[in-house]
Amino acid sequence: PGGISGSVSLRAVPKAFISEVFARPMSVLDSNRRLEITCRIDAGVALPASIRLVASLQDGSRTVAATSKTADLDKADQEVSLTVGGLDNITLWDVEEPHLYDLTVTLFLENAPLHNYRTRVGFREARFDLDGFFLNGRRLQIFGLNRHELYPYIGFAAPTRLLRRDAEILRRSLNCNFVRCSHYPQSEAFLDACDELGLLVWEEIPGWQYIGNEAWQELALRDVEGMVRRDRNHPSV
Repeated sequence: PGGISGSVSLRAVPKAFISEVFARPMSVLDSNRRLEITCRIDAGVALPASIRLVASLQDGSRTVAATSKTADLDKADQEVSLTVGGLDNITLWDVEEPHLYDLTVTLFLENAPLHNYRTRVGFREARFDLDGFFLNGRRLQIFGLNRHELYPYIGFAAPTRLLRRDAEILRRSLNCNFVRCSHYPQSEAFLDACDELGLLVWEEIPGWQYIGNEAWQELALRDVEGMVRRDRNHPSV
């Protein structure tokens, strides 16, 4: 397999837009839980410029919490952070109840809404300890399988419905609560399904049992960063 074998999209963006959002739940097991949001702004406007970001966390049609922040852009690629608090009644994401929230961040320039960025978040604490794996403070026995995304006849060019079906088989038919993505970042459609089904994911960079020279290691670090930045909002990962 080689080349662009999966789905490809082309999008048009305004002169200033949100290129990336990192939504990090903090202190999820405490009453003072919060969502720390870092937005990367790509600006092709005359600088410096004043912007306003409005973040809204929703559970279906209900707005759970919202916040806003005004900032001055002084460079074309800049990060702006804001925090959503007041999350006392949040439902945690769990393998048995994978509750997801929708986060929308809107960029205002000159008091006009210019761009929306939407992502999903799940509030959960996951950690490995000496006596096992703990999800939201509860010890969870991991049961899972490895998965490749290479299909007979179609290679890596599987449609979304087939990728999602794989997740459903792992979670509902085989009763897995964990899947290892062997040995590369897999489709976002598959990860979205894992978020929704409560299927935990172990994700890896491309490669298997080999460490090369310095140039190879630099590429590996590049791949790690790209994988983390793409998939860090998925509660299943």
